[in-house]
Amino acid sequence: MSKRQSNQKRVATNCSRATGMGYIRCLDSAARGLISQHQPVPDAVTPEQRRFEARIAHTLADALRDRQLDGAVLGLQGVLLQGEQLTLRLHPVMARRVVADLLPTFDAGYGGLRGVPGLRPRRRGGDLFLVDVSSAAQVCLHGLDPSRGPTLTGAERGLTPVWRDAPDRLSRVERDELVYWESDGGIGRSTDARDLLFSRILRRPLLINRAGASHGWVNTYTHHEYDIVFEWCCGMSAEALAEVLRASGIESTVGAIDFRPALGREPHAERIDMADASIVLRCLNAPWCREEDSEGNARILQSNLRRYQ
Repeated sequence: MSKRQSNQKRVATNCSRATGMGYIRCLDSAARGLISQHQPVPDAVTPEQRRFEARIAHTLADALRDRQLDGAVLGLQGVLLQGEQLTLRLHPVMARRVVADLLPTFDAGYGGLRGVPGLRPRRRGGDLFLVDVSSAAQVCLHGLDPSRGPTLTGAERGLTPVWRDAPDRLSRVERDELVYWESDGGIGRSTDARDLLFSRILRRPLLINRAGASHGWVNTYTHHEYDIVFEWCCGMSAEALAEVLRASGIESTVGAIDFRPALGREPHAERIDMADASIVLRCLNAPWCREEDSEGNARILQSNLRRYQ
């Protein structure tokens, strides 16, 4: 075996372990030069696709919180990367809720938009796609029972389904939300670096899912538009998971993107930083998940399952 072939096999293994794609498919990508040791998971090609994927990851982190099942963080059990097409493999129980949380809906009680601005569901050849009406960005979904379809937000009190009222265009509230997302806050923050980082998290589900390997419990949330927090009860340390993510090329730079932070801060072993955006990792070492408290783990699982019934 040549050194080149050995490197390709190593890259293919890393790609498969990060995405859940088959080894042979990843090996073909390595042979064609689509992935490398430096970047074993391919990036989204366009800024619009990266922004769309970033909004999906950020929105799901805030919506799902501690409701994730079986260690399927953000509702994902894997991804398929085929050319420029990203397909998300959804947890079958979580799938309908995931789609509902992504559909843009104006919430009068909240006083703003929930979901991903510009996102619309489209049926194509039996598959469900989530498309961005303001660009060519899209993702395909697998794991959703086509006979049942997604849980679509209806006309409930105080809720306006923007995705249904404006099926082919951006509404005013969505345009305002996108302007806010793309703002640098007046201090020169790199929105492109943030979108790349969050898009990369979405494309590495099997790595971030290691957080829930012990008991399947992961909590996700955000503080603002520039971070996503993942915290879990026990098992793999946050520092170890950060190293696994770094080894997957998640911090690799791209020539056209400014990675200089606008705000000074010290690096942290349990945080992945890209310019001013962060992936924050926290292992809680929670007392309620110890071996002797198996009943506590069962209660958490049953409580989460009830939320999807």
